[in-house]
Amino acid sequence: MEKRGEGEPLSHPLEPEPVPVPEPDPQPVPPGEKRFRLWYVGSSCLDRRTTQPMLPWLMAEIRRRGQRQEPGGALGSGVTAREVLLLLGSPTLRCVPAGPASPGRPAGTGCPASPAPAVFIFEHKAQHIVRFIHNSHDLTYFAYLIKAQPDNPDSPMTCHVFRATDPNQVPDVISSIRQVSKAALQEDARPSKDSEDAFYDSQKFEVLYCGKVTVAHKKAPSSLIDDCIEKFSLHERQRLKLLNEQRNNESSLDLPLCEGNAPASPLGSPFEEHASAPSHVQPSDSEKNRTMLFQVGRFEVNVISPDTKSVVLEKNFKDISSCSQGIKHVDHFGFICRESVEPGLNQYVCYVFQCASESLVDEVMLTLKQAFSTAAALQNAKTQIKLCEACPMHSLHKLCERIEGSTKLVIQRHLSSLTDNEQADIFERVQKMKPENDQEENELVILHLRQLCETKQKTHIHIGEAPSTVSNSAIPESTTSGGRFKLDILKNKAKKSLTSSLENIFSRVRLTTRCQQFSQISLTVKIYQTFSGFWLQSDKHLMNHDGSELLPLSPLAPPLEEDPLVVVLQNEDGPDKTGEKKNSEELQSLWRKAIHQQILLLRMEKENQKLEASRDELQSRKVKLDYDEVGTCHKDVINVWDKKLLNCRAKIRCDMEDIHSTLKEGVPKSRRGEIWQFLAVQHRVRHRLPNKQQPPDISYKELLKQLTAQQHAILVDLGRTFPTHPYFSAHLGAGQLSLFNLLKAYSLLDKEVGYCQGISFVAGVLLLHMSEEQAFEMLKFLMYDLGFRKQYRPDMMSLQIQMYQLSRLLHDYHRDLYNHLEENEISPSLYAAPWFLTLFASQFPLGFVARVFDIIFLQGTEVIFKVALSLLSSQETSIMGCDSFENIVDFLKTTVPDMTQPQMAKIITQVFEMDISKQLHAYEVEYHVLQDELQENVNPCDEGEPLEKLERVNSHLKRQNMDLLEKLQVAHAKIQSLESSLETILTRENKMKTAIQSLEQEKITYQKTLEQIVKYLPAEALSDCELLLKEVNYNPNNKIRSKP
Repeated sequence: MEKRGEGEPLSHPLEPEPVPVPEPDPQPVPPGEKRFRLWYVGSSCLDRRTTQPMLPWLMAEIRRRGQRQEPGGALGSGVTAREVLLLLGSPTLRCVPAGPASPGRPAGTGCPASPAPAVFIFEHKAQHIVRFIHNSHDLTYFAYLIKAQPDNPDSPMTCHVFRATDPNQVPDVISSIRQVSKAALQEDARPSKDSEDAFYDSQKFEVLYCGKVTVAHKKAPSSLIDDCIEKFSLHERQRLKLLNEQRNNESSLDLPLCEGNAPASPLGSPFEEHASAPSHVQPSDSEKNRTMLFQVGRFEVNVISPDTKSVVLEKNFKDISSCSQGIKHVDHFGFICRESVEPGLNQYVCYVFQCASESLVDEVMLTLKQAFSTAAALQNAKTQIKLCEACPMHSLHKLCERIEGSTKLVIQRHLSSLTDNEQADIFERVQKMKPENDQEENELVILHLRQLCETKQKTHIHIGEAPSTVSNSAIPESTTSGGRFKLDILKNKAKKSLTSSLENIFSRVRLTTRCQQFSQISLTVKIYQTFSGFWLQSDKHLMNHDGSELLPLSPLAPPLEEDPLVVVLQNEDGPDKTGEKKNSEELQSLWRKAIHQQILLLRMEKENQKLEASRDELQSRKVKLDYDEVGTCHKDVINVWDKKLLNCRAKIRCDMEDIHSTLKEGVPKSRRGEIWQFLAVQHRVRHRLPNKQQPPDISYKELLKQLTAQQHAILVDLGRTFPTHPYFSAHLGAGQLSLFNLLKAYSLLDKEVGYCQGISFVAGVLLLHMSEEQAFEMLKFLMYDLGFRKQYRPDMMSLQIQMYQLSRLLHDYHRDLYNHLEENEISPSLYAAPWFLTLFASQFPLGFVARVFDIIFLQGTEVIFKVALSLLSSQETSIMGCDSFENIVDFLKTTVPDMTQPQMAKIITQVFEMDISKQLHAYEVEYHVLQDELQENVNPCDEGEPLEKLERVNSHLKRQNMDLLEKLQVAHAKIQSLESSLETILTRENKMKTAIQSLEQEKITYQKTLEQIVKYLPAEALSDCELLLKEVNYNPNNKIRSKP
């Protein structure tokens, strides 16, 4: 409960005006208190059902109101941002007006404790904070949520929004608040966890969808899963048999093997033993990618396709009757659920899935059991928040969760599910506020949607308490819909047109529901059957890629609905002939006209979908490349890259010095992915891996069809990879699903490495610049061709060698820094291991990381050492100024990555000019020699053997190793020179062959010309011409003609 001064009238806890309180007796403030100088933007009261996906929109609303100083709305939201001090002292958190900053103390940093001022804006306990929000677009903004009355579960929540002067201050503030909250919770005897915190928590598993079977009862017998699998196998054998018969007979007829029309099984006896015997089999297509993410939430089960980036199956717990595991096939499981075939008609369907192992199936079954129990407890407990899948706030949560790249389209789809009056009301309110851009318009729409949902939530009746009524404008979500459901969708489409000029055409779609009145006319019936078949077959084209209907863009109410049959049969001459019956020719003409109009509508739908897809792709590309480049890339450099990329497909060798100089000038961000592929081609043209070191020849699509044993580690790291980047921040959005596909495919390709922490950041950088399949090829290039996979092996031997090499580089080039780090017992593995494993992507700005990747694709693994050495040398003075272990480690992890643009450009320039390849080779040999010596010293030497003799032998062996290393380097240099000279010779040979071919063509042309002249010569001169031709043909200098 927020505190107020005694004697003051009750008011809203977020009232921004300072409230005077009585001066307490002077007493010292606890020494653990911290204070931060911030800007208080505003606050707002929320419904208690507000979830994490809704919070960024609410934060944007408060921020917009504060900037525009709009009156009204939530209390405190229309006040201009004011400078405040946020005082953190366990167990309270207090916000007070800020006075003048103390001299010598920077604003916005934590400062020593001091007596609390007598005036404060608000105060509450730190443990009442339930969530934090950090704006990914503007890192200076953050907010947190508290409960106004923690003891009352029905009390609303409050959101406070702050702005910091420095983005780096925000993590420190949030961390400090969490520490205070944690300390306050430890003081409580029995700390309670809010139920809504875990309401939308979910667990995910990778499964393989096997198919579904229609069953008779809702309870599953023990052998159901095994029976379903046998049914699937039988169906597959019969399908292959019929396909072979078709090929043998060379028949062009279509096979009746579509899903749901499998031939009757002759082995029906095992299924007659129980009432749930499979009767309607629909196995999945084994030729397609059937791997899915099985997500278990609090109230529902979602099956997400990483291939299509969409939810393909969504089932509420109330519809699931039982779950079971296979007996013979222990790696399979399934559940029976209720599905609506037609309004008022339900059936039970069993969905069957396969996991990578039996232990994973056990984990899935345990998770489902716990989720069912938790959901039942939440619904039955009176003190808990009541939610159901029909709650308006739950619908708003799902909308905010689905919003990612195509924000406007998703919001418009949701708006179309509202009533016409609600759409018009929201549209008018948004237009009155005059949004300046699309983002502000989306924020205003979400604002009014939230207000509408909060209002409707107050009068909402949960499922199970009373019969729930479904709005006529709502479209039911069902994965197995019948013909009537499809027609209902089409009726809804007929009501709401994309353009006002086609509304009459849309209304004629419902002719199919009235055609039976004209069954006496055979021709009309035939046309209707053709039209209906075309309609239903084309129905799938009327849906978007995620299976949802493409809804109208305008929120205005449609015009009054007319009977489509009357519209079609209406006579153009006037009402005097409406009573006359149409003959068959007129009806045929009208049906033909309706079909042509429908074809036109379908074409317009397809074109609209193409435009939407193109817009989504451009938006996604813009989101991916949302980072600041290091340096500028001029137009002439871009033109040079365009010319070089023309040779990428032809695999023509280019001059490496020219590529090096061009890469140093810069790389255009929009072409960076293509340039990386070009550099990979140039490397593979010059260096071919031995057959033993090449990766297995398995395509990316084939790998995606398999299940990986590394799924838990991959799924956990999805949310940790670039958590603030908009492309990867959405939970199980397109970015995270693409990243999952890429990491899964590589874990299946490289069995030795599998998946290791750090690879996700490398894969994420690749995905930001190219497609999934291209990123997979480039990941293979980095791992196998450039040899980065060595540092991810389970023994981590290569990483240990790299840490030793970096330490030796510091020892030889920066001795003072090396000694300072050694004195404080700081080894390179403490700070440089993340740099090497993630290629600097986990801690440094994305623009800097992209430039590092540019050089890596050109020069290989030694680039990491160059960048690390340049970073440490540039900060040598500051590191030497740190006098403790904690200060040095904190400086290396936080301050070093926080560089300015000129500093990053300077580092990249140094990396291009540095050459340490010889030193790295020497250090690697030295490491192996030292390891051999350590192994030899494990066994004690004989007492009689003098130590000096061993030292002499050791030094002699070291000299020999150094001599051999120098010879090896000389040999490498000779090989490189020979390769360059060979390349020059091959180039000259190609030029000479081209010249010879042109001369041959010229010679043939002269011969033909001479033969034509011979035809016009007199007979007495032919003998002389023949002699001349013989001399030309049999001249020894022309023997080269027969050569290739």
